[in-house]
Amino acid sequence: MNPASPTGRHPHSARRLTSSLLAIGLAVAALTACASSEPSSQAAASGGQGETRMVTDALGQVEVPVAPVRVVSTDFFSSSVLVDVGITPVATMEGVTEPRSRPQKYIDALEDAAQVSTYAEINVEKVLDLDPDLIIVDAKFPEPETLKRLESIAPLFHVDLQGSWSERALSVADAVNRIDVAEEQKADYDARVAEVSGKYRELLDSTPLAVISVNTSDATWAHYAPGGWPTPTWVDIDAVFRETTEGEAATSDEWAWISDEQLGKLDNAGMILVLETDQLTRWQNNPVWKSLPAVKAGNVFEWWDSPATSSFEWGQYNLDQVEKILDQVKPF
Repeated sequence: MNPASPTGRHPHSARRLTSSLLAIGLAVAALTACASSEPSSQAAASGGQGETRMVTDALGQVEVPVAPVRVVSTDFFSSSVLVDVGITPVATMEGVTEPRSRPQKYIDALEDAAQVSTYAEINVEKVLDLDPDLIIVDAKFPEPETLKRLESIAPLFHVDLQGSWSERALSVADAVNRIDVAEEQKADYDARVAEVSGKYRELLDSTPLAVISVNTSDATWAHYAPGGWPTPTWVDIDAVFRETTEGEAATSDEWAWISDEQLGKLDNAGMILVLETDQLTRWQNNPVWKSLPAVKAGNVFEWWDSPATSSFEWGQYNLDQVEKILDQVKPF
């Protein structure tokens, strides 16, 4: 796995459905809305019968159904946003139900969804068979020919996988007309962030954080700069990250493996979070590792499942894990 992303890579005209497919999709939407959670106030007011609305995606203005129900999510993150706002996508990307890919609630919710995409391709034929009324795609992927084929099936909503995760989550919620639900969840998340940041402020300021990946096939390790895929929750609570040293990746857009012989670079970390804790056995007798302040203080922690964040309920889960770690941190 390339540690630059949770799945091996961090990637990254109004369009109208034909009248027959739109009628089918929105008829299902009306029935589903009565049987399950309500759509947002806009959708409820219009009834969603064959109507569309303009929304803004990562590329500009697009036209989407007022109350989409059969949603295909081809990227790694949007499916969790959909679950949070009460819509289970009919299809997702491969890997979203793998252990440790995200909190278990999402894995359970998505286990019956078809898997129609990878980072390399989207199976257009599978998407067509699912008769979707909205398709969510990465703004920088797939290829133009694939996009053209997908556009002939249903409206496309493009998401920016390299931008702010919270802005992306709100945009996805808006695409399915559940922005009111997402905004409430964001308010709850932001309030919790402020609470955790304040509660542990002194500790966060005095204990520089290192988030590292240990290479499973080579004697190297790497540090994640703020903004890297496992760091959003820590960034949100304004944690202080250790200063990078020469040769390390200084920004989240960079990546650099460092030799095990240079473990001493971590001597400016007060706590170390490790993604691949099973690899730490190779350092258990390493004198440099054992001499690090964070190691001597017992401030080395196993990174929890799914440290990436893509939705506000996912963020709440990660805040739980952050607090569990901070409650164990000792002065160094």
